Amino acid sequence: MADELDPRARRTRGAILAAFTTLALGRRYDAIRVAELIAAAGIGRSTFYEHFRSKDEVLVAAVEPILHTLASAALGRASKAQVRAMLDHVWEQRGVARVLLDGRTGARLARRIAALITARRGASATLPAMAAATAQLTMLRLWLRGEVACPVADLAAHMLACRALLNDPT
Repeated sequence: MADELDPRARRTRGAILAAFTTLALGRRYDAIRVAELIAAAGIGRSTFYEHFRSKDEVLVAAVEPILHTLASAALGRASKAQVRAMLDHVWEQRGVARVLLDGRTGARLARRIAALITARRGASATLPAMAAATAQLTMLRLWLRGEVACPVADLAAHMLACRALLNDPT
């Protein structure tokens, strides 16, 4: 996309993402309104919609590095150290992460991870990609809620083991 190369577009996207992060740290995701996001970013409504279609799209962009790490782990292309670093970051932001992983937001994140996996693997991997993404987010959700306690190193190993779900069953 040409806008990604434009420094003004990068600054505007950065302002929107920074505003989103600030708002998300202070309240529940569902309580954030696009109008508040626009005001916090210091931009106009039309400018917001030139860069994002919705608040949900901003959410996905804000957590994209985490989603890429999870997709890479499912594909067997991430190191245990990379996954551990991502898990440490998620733990530091666990209050926000718990909220984001629930309900339709969690489902949206699972679809994005599956899309990243499928894009790297091919269209025939849609069902296994969704299974791997859902498994990863379920483990993450259980760990963040304290329902299943395990060391970060063990959770990282389980995240990486999701690559088995992508293997051809025949």
